[in-house]
Amino acid sequence: MRFSDYLYEVRAVLLVCFAGGLFFTLILAAFGMGAAQLVLLWISFCLILFPTLACCWRKKHRRLSYLSDAFQALEPKYLLAEIADAPDSALEQAYFGLLRAALKSMTDQVAVSERQAREYREFLEQWVHEIKLPVTGIQLLCENNRTDVTRKILAQTQRIEQDVEKVLFYARLGSAEKDYLIREVSLRDCVMDVLARNRQLLIESGASVHTDVPHTVRSDPRQLSFLLTQIISNSLKYRSERSPVLDIVSRDCGGHIELTVTDNGIGIRPSELPRIFDKGFVGSNGRGAGARPASAATGMGLYLCARLCERLGIGIRAESDWNESASLRLYFPGDMDGRMS
Repeated sequence: MRFSDYLYEVRAVLLVCFAGGLFFTLILAAFGMGAAQLVLLWISFCLILFPTLACCWRKKHRRLSYLSDAFQALEPKYLLAEIADAPDSALEQAYFGLLRAALKSMTDQVAVSERQAREYREFLEQWVHEIKLPVTGIQLLCENNRTDVTRKILAQTQRIEQDVEKVLFYARLGSAEKDYLIREVSLRDCVMDVLARNRQLLIESGASVHTDVPHTVRSDPRQLSFLLTQIISNSLKYRSERSPVLDIVSRDCGGHIELTVTDNGIGIRPSELPRIFDKGFVGSNGRGAGARPASAATGMGLYLCARLCERLGIGIRAESDWNESASLRLYFPGDMDGRMS
């Protein structure tokens, strides 16, 4: 609070003081008091008034500075009223009483919301694990009874499995770091495992895959498999009329390992490229301009990839030639120590 702001705040008191001083000056002048004595009285009046105002302003200023510093250092912020010093006046006591009552109501509501969110997340995780059982059962039945129909069913169950995994990763996004297990991961083994688990989708799409991934990185194999699954799924979803071709290559760039997944699909419009990692963004491809009719975009796949890369300390970038190809690049640092969120 500036001194000028404080003077504006107490302007009514100042007006009353000066009006009273002027009134008594006129009375004293009427009784014959000289100008020198009146000037002396006004000087005395100002010497008493303005130091008093300055002391009051300094006290309020120091108090506001203390509250501001306490607020900046406080977590959570809504507990400020609990650490504030005692109010000076009856009006402040009334204000603080109302403030504390309002903040208590808010903290109670926050606690209820957090509990409900935790229960919902736990239910969602439990449901995901339960739904995996019938999906696995369907896959086993189809594997043991190979026909054209069961192959199509397998492809659909793999899509269901991907969506279920997406739900699980989203539910755990706020506390996913608890599930991390960082270790040396062979990119070749990880890529081959992902391709094997999605082989029916690749076969159904008529895709051919070329791999050259001899490098090893430090990461969480489960999270990395999820990233690659989402990237490959997007490549198949937004394929062109040509037979899909995926190139998965890695190279050592000195300080980091770069893993690139390139497809020959419809690509991404240049105007939409900066937004593809935004939550819920589907673009013109996802709205049907380029995606095949069976493809339903939610805008969550690449968003989850970006969030997981952020937590794992992996860089991610997209490049595209419209109507020609699209590339997703993952940048693995040479040392993952100290990069966990």
